[in-house]
Amino acid sequence: MKETTFIVKKFLKNFKNMNSDEKSELIELLEMNDQDLFDLIFKQKEAFILKFPNLKKFAY
Repeated sequence: MKETTFIVKKFLKNFKNMNSDEKSELIELLEMNDQDLFDLIFKQKEAFILKFPNLKKFAY
C-alpha cells in the first residue's frame, strides 16, 4: 500500500514539530493494522477526521 506508506512517512517527517496531542493520536493510529489504516485515511476520511482531528493537517 504505497499510499499508506507515503502518509506514514509524512507523519514521521513532522514528528519533531508535533505537540503532545498530535503525538498521542499518531501513536494510536500507528497501532492499527495496514488495511484498517488505509481504509480510515482514504475511504473513511470523515471518520479519520473525527477520530484523529489533530492529524488531519498532516494527512491531507
